Amino acid sequence: MGRNRNKLKLDRFHYHEALDRAFMVGNIVGEYFTEHPVVQKHPELRKKAETATELLIELYQEIGRLEFELFPDSTKGSEKQ
Repeated sequence: MGRNRNKLKLDRFHYHEALDRAFMVGNIVGEYFTEHPVVQKHPELRKKAETATELLIELYQEIGRLEFELFPDSTKGSEKQ
């Protein structure tokens, strides 16, 4: 991983993969961590967990926007009749 990642040529799949991972992690944090009884019992923990979830949702939205902007033709023809 490390250094060679900066030289990697990114394609649509890389963006879609990042989008999927942001969704998965956001879902895990939101559903399994934020809702955990220990986190719910302590307001300072709950606030941080909620903030983490919100940031992951924002990350998901931003990656999706980038994917759409960088690969606008990728959605054409995806709707088959």
